[in-house]
Amino acid sequence: MKNQSVLLYLFWGMMIFASCSKMDAYLDISGRQEISYTGRVDSLKILPGDGRLELTWLLISDPKITGITIYYNSKRDSVILPVKRTAGVDSMYHLFSNMPEGTYSFEVYTWNNTGSRSVPAYITGRSYGSIYKNSLLNRALTNAIISDGNAVLSWGLVEETVTGMEVTYTNNAGSTVTVKEPRTANSTTLKDYQPGSSFSYRTLFRPDTLCIDTFYTTAVTRTPQ
Repeated sequence: MKNQSVLLYLFWGMMIFASCSKMDAYLDISGRQEISYTGRVDSLKILPGDGRLELTWLLISDPKITGITIYYNSKRDSVILPVKRTAGVDSMYHLFSNMPEGTYSFEVYTWNNTGSRSVPAYITGRSYGSIYKNSLLNRALTNAIISDGNAVLSWGLVEETVTGMEVTYTNNAGSTVTVKEPRTANSTTLKDYQPGSSFSYRTLFRPDTLCIDTFYTTAVTRTPQ
């Protein structure tokens, strides 16, 4: 048992020695200086949109940060943003336009004038386009009747990503009126409705709660009973 303990101590001693030797060799190569990193971005978010994406983040630590580099498309493309720190927390964003529908990954670095930079912050998001738009369906209209000079519309079940409905009609004065309703509406009243005329409606969608754009279905035309 005593011999086993001695062997165990010798083993761990050799491991520690080897680790220290590797560190010394690394420090010799780097001029006996450890790598210095700038503070990483905080609260990194990605906001999807219609053929575009917006990145937002906070700078909380490290007042010496002077720039941001964002890589995307497997580092084939990048954006460099200058930074002018304030005394507090700095909120920043960058909008990427002309981003065809698809999924994108980003790497975000901070850096300073001495050449130090942060460890990367990673994030992935999706832009939307014609494929998504073509998949959208109008909210079901279950009934449309004339009552007391108004047109009353009744709505069916609503999808989770629907944000509302938009109805356009003609009133008795011959004016075009547009009514916007929230997703919670089960019915819509079109006041002073012109008899015999038709109305059109479309449904509004946001595929993500952080989405910066609203998507619309193709308008459908109906005539109330």
